[in-house]
Amino acid sequence: MEHVLLWPSQYPLLLRGLIEQNGAFILDALESWPSCSTSKDEQGVETTILPPVFYLQWLKPLEPFESCYFQHIDEYDEQQQAYTQQLFDHIEQSGMTRQAISIMLLERLAHYSDLALQIGSTTLPNFFELLVSLKYEQVFEWCLAANMSLTAQEVITAWEHEAFRAAIEQHIETCIADRAQTATLATDKLLQGEEYYSLLELLFDDKAEISLLLEQALLAQVMLDDVKQPKLMGLLAQGAQGSVRDEQGRSALMWAVEKGFVNVVEKLIAYHDINECDEQGQTLMHFAVMSNLASMIDLMIASGVNATQTDIHGQSPYRLAMKTSALVAKKTLEQHGIKELSEKGKLLKIKQVHILYALASLLLPIQLALFFSEQVEDKSLFVWGGTAVGLLLFIFARNVRRGQLYPNLPHPWSLKGLTAISWLSVSVQVLFALLILSAFFRG
Repeated sequence: MEHVLLWPSQYPLLLRGLIEQNGAFILDALESWPSCSTSKDEQGVETTILPPVFYLQWLKPLEPFESCYFQHIDEYDEQQQAYTQQLFDHIEQSGMTRQAISIMLLERLAHYSDLALQIGSTTLPNFFELLVSLKYEQVFEWCLAANMSLTAQEVITAWEHEAFRAAIEQHIETCIADRAQTATLATDKLLQGEEYYSLLELLFDDKAEISLLLEQALLAQVMLDDVKQPKLMGLLAQGAQGSVRDEQGRSALMWAVEKGFVNVVEKLIAYHDINECDEQGQTLMHFAVMSNLASMIDLMIASGVNATQTDIHGQSPYRLAMKTSALVAKKTLEQHGIKELSEKGKLLKIKQVHILYALASLLLPIQLALFFSEQVEDKSLFVWGGTAVGLLLFIFARNVRRGQLYPNLPHPWSLKGLTAISWLSVSVQVLFALLILSAFFRG
């Protein structure tokens, strides 16, 4: 569908009156100005006529290649065409900016017509959104200084552009028609991660309530699948600290760690207990493993996070890395000296230790049998050799048990009994060997 904006034949007269400050021309143009409306012909072409205040922003019809919702068409005769061309040549030679010219014309028009009434008489295009699209922040500020008010949506649209924020801040007490609706829309934008926290601060005195909204916005954004780190950094720049948690007890910091947002984590971690857990007992290191990023795990370790603490299911970060095939996380933990065995490996490690204990224990009855055997001549050598082997087996078993990979699991009483027997057996072997040695030196 084609949208056409007609420039009425009265516009050149209005423009001439404003430039020359001729009240008669201005009044004549305003009185004969056609009805502002939009009509559609049989071909579906929409034709629109707007109040004069809109045309003063463009000043002259746009060329077809210039970006605009409308195709601009004028209804001027040849004399009006010639006059307007001369007029714009003069304006361009004056050195005035478009915005300065627009403000001058608006100031003069305001003596003869209610500008706010003109602006409010149409919704398409929206006057203030037109100023934003034209980047007319000076005209925008003039309108607010002239006590024109903005709808909630107009405030939200203008606030998206930093150049227009100063004008709203300066006239915050008078420029907003519906503060409650504006606050509602600004809250929705904040929860979407947009920079509307400072606007809410201007609208409300309750800083605690606004801070809570900011924290909720950060949590809502970091939980999104397609969230980008710059949006989160924008919320942090507004003062968010990640103080609220979701239904599973996860903070924004935990979500940021899991998603691998290193810059966000570096900002947030200063406000948090590094050993905090969610309702499942998962620590920041568990979430770092889920990110499968070496840089995130390095950051957690550098920050002092416990790398071996288990969750309520007894699962450590290393075991989680193995379970989820997070190979980068597993390798990084191992580089920091953190490694665990699989369930099968744990059982094998326990089996290995207690087999060594059993062998060390069996050497005592073998030694005694050989010592009291009449067929063995050099009994002392068997005693000393057996004791040496028993000690080596026992020491090796103890070193394996004290090693980092040995599982910290409760052992059955049978294995505990075997451990005690091995202690007793080795002790008796050593004592026995010392007695033989003592007798050897006395003999």
